[in-house]
Amino acid sequence: MTNISAMSKPRIALLGAAGGIGSTIAKALLEDGNQVYLLDLAERRTSLAPLLEAHSEQARFLPCNLRDQASLENAFRALEAEAGGLDACINAAGVIHRGSFIETSPADLSRVMETNVSGPFVALQHAVRLMIGSGGGRIVNLASAHGLRTGAERTAYAMSKGAILSLTRALAVEFGPLGILVNAVAPGPVSSGMQDASSESRRRWQSATPLGRVATAEEVATAVMQLVSTNNTFITGQTLVIDGGASSAI
Repeated sequence: MTNISAMSKPRIALLGAAGGIGSTIAKALLEDGNQVYLLDLAERRTSLAPLLEAHSEQARFLPCNLRDQASLENAFRALEAEAGGLDACINAAGVIHRGSFIETSPADLSRVMETNVSGPFVALQHAVRLMIGSGGGRIVNLASAHGLRTGAERTAYAMSKGAILSLTRALAVEFGPLGILVNAVAPGPVSSGMQDASSESRRRWQSATPLGRVATAEEVATAVMQLVSTNNTFITGQTLVIDGGASSAI
């Protein structure tokens, strides 16, 4: 069994903690008794206030801007000073961009790639250093089914999520010998996610899903909890697709 810190409350960093899916994952982690460090933009702290108040002994908010390396360094320095190490990191950060390939501006591309790829890359570097000191750990990246199959006007977003899936596999290979298990979840549309509930893209996904609906944030959180748990001792380098069977249908 992989050696995980024997602390009574596993120490978990959650990137993008204030998002629709991120906050649902945060709630599940806290209710499961973990020590959770909620990382997101400073102005998004207010949306997490109820969780912070309800779990004041377990939850800590750390302001963090994934597009600012100094901000990332400060957040993980504060985490290390308080926790001494890290047992897991969940990357639930992300932004979506809708627009044709030709009309996607350099600014649009930078925003998507910095938030979805290069920012999490640097954050996970900090997280891995802390996990190595703790004797191992778990990483779960929240990707997207768009990283595997996609549609028109999602070029930058699909590219960024494909990169996260590749990063997941590469980290699993590199850090498996050090006891760090790395996996991804790739949801299709989620009821509280970033996709417009009335969009044509969401309608197509839902009509292609054998279950006839989109996922809930709680269903995504359940999958994340399984992969981040110390009960997961041998699953690594994998992508769990959460799309209600849409990718299996003809």
